[in-house]
This record gives sequence, structure tokens and C-alpha cells, in this order.
Amino acid sequence: MAERPGHRPDFAAYVKEFFEASLLLSLLTSLVGVAVAAVGGPVKPGYAALSVLGTILVQASVNLVNDYFDFSSGIDQETVKTPFSGGSKLLVSGRVSPRGVLTLGLATAAAAAGIGIYLALVVSLYLFLLAAFGGIAIILYSRVIVRVPMAAEPFVMLSFILEGIGCYIVAHGGVSGLALAAFVIVPAGMLGGITLLVNEVPDTPVDAKHGRRHAVVLLGTMRKVSGYYLALMATTYVVLLAGVFTGAIPPRFLTGLLTLPIALYVALGILRYSGPQGYERTMATQAGGVVLYLGLLVAGAML
Repeated sequence: MAERPGHRPDFAAYVKEFFEASLLLSLLTSLVGVAVAAVGGPVKPGYAALSVLGTILVQASVNLVNDYFDFSSGIDQETVKTPFSGGSKLLVSGRVSPRGVLTLGLATAAAAAGIGIYLALVVSLYLFLLAAFGGIAIILYSRVIVRVPMAAEPFVMLSFILEGIGCYIVAHGGVSGLALAAFVIVPAGMLGGITLLVNEVPDTPVDAKHGRRHAVVLLGTMRKVSGYYLALMATTYVVLLAGVFTGAIPPRFLTGLLTLPIALYVALGILRYSGPQGYERTMATQAGGVVLYLGLLVAGAML
């Protein structure tokens, strides 16, 4: 889209556009990977910090490119904005420009690619595979993945899981012990996709109109969405229990199960959904619960 005549960049607005809430999930998921690596021995802080920065940049790029396409398609003009859903109203208001957001997204992707290539060369060539997946996420998520039936949430889960795995490999210096670490990293990464599911609920009518086929659109009723949410959250707990039962991870990681009451509250909030504004508490509770869950996993690794 062309810039408006006389449009001047609003630096503060671009900073706000860049720092979306999902970056916190990337940060915490990455820290889970680093913390689990530290359980097996010393880590290289410089490489570990660089891997965390790289994963955050990948997530930021996905967010920015997604916002660009959502605005360009007209979705963001139709959604109701909440703190956790509704797309980028910065674009709708004109405080940032479509071209500026896309340019920032592509520049961020280039920076992330540079970090990924460097770490792959100095730490492990396996990281090239993870870097390639990050590129796929940036390019295809907004235009393709969201239109594949039931694919959006699993794809985002996998993306966050791979973020944690990548940080583990870098911090650990290789892939040894990764199978055991997965008992912690997989539940941590799943939380990103589960949170997406929760936050999709208010945007569902507009998403369906524009051809998106994520789980909330296809499941059709809040009872089914609530049940799907509970099944996914239960899976994260089962993985932790399996890790402890098999002796792969110590019992202290079961502190993650303390978030079960929060999950039940969110499931009830989904079931009782009546509109975007009344649903904000449910989305906020999910966000707080995820931060607590990931924090408990980091603490479990560090104790």
C-alpha cells in the first residue's frame, strides 16, 4: 500500500508494534531450553543469550508480517480490539504504515537469519534445520497455514517447541540429552499454541469470513473449543508426568501442575463466552497462567 501524503514515522508506535505480548512467550520458552541445558552442565552464556535473541527476533518477524497481511486483507479493520486479540490497530489508525511494518518485519527476519546461520556454523549444523523452519513460519503462516484446517495451533506449538529446542542445543553445545529435555521443552512450547487458541475466540467470526480455518472456526461451538483446550492443557501435564515416571526428569518439574486450576478457569471462560469485552479476563488469566507455568519450569531446572 502507498504511504499517505505527508506521513511521518511515529517511532514510539513502531516500538509498540514490534513488542507484542507473544515475545514474552518466546523469551520464557527460550529460557526453559537454556535452563534445562544448564541442568546437564555448564553453558556458554554468550551463545545462549544470542540464541534467545534469535528466537525473539523470529517471533517478532512472524508477528510483524502477520500484522501486515491481516491489515492488507481487511481483517484488522473488522475485528474488535482487546489487549490480547483484534490485530494491529496501530496500522488501522495510521500510526504505522503497512510498508514500514513489512520492512521492519523483513529486516527483523534478516537479523534472525544471520544469528541462526552463525550459531549453526559454530555450534551445531542441526540449527540450520531450525532456522529453515523459522523462515517457513515467517513466509507461510499468515498466507497459508491459517487456511489449512486445524493447522494453525499445532504449527504454533511446533514453532515454540523448536525455539526451546534450538536454545537447548546452543546452550548445551549439541543434541545429546535432547530426548530427556523434551519432556520439559515440549509442554513449554505447547503453551504458545494453546494461548493462540484462547485468543482466537473473539476474532472467529471475522476470521471465518476471510477464509481462516483454525480450530475455533472449525469446531463451531464453545463447548467443543473448551474441551479441545482442556485436552491440550492435559497433554502438557501428561508429558511432565511421563517424564517424572520414567525418571527422565526430576519430580520438581511437577510444580507445573499447580497451574491446573487456572486451566479449569480458562476452560470455563471459553465455555461461557458471550463477547470480546467480557472475555478479556479469560485471556488475561490464560496469559498469566502461561507465564506462571513457564516460570515454574525454569525454576524447576534451576533448583
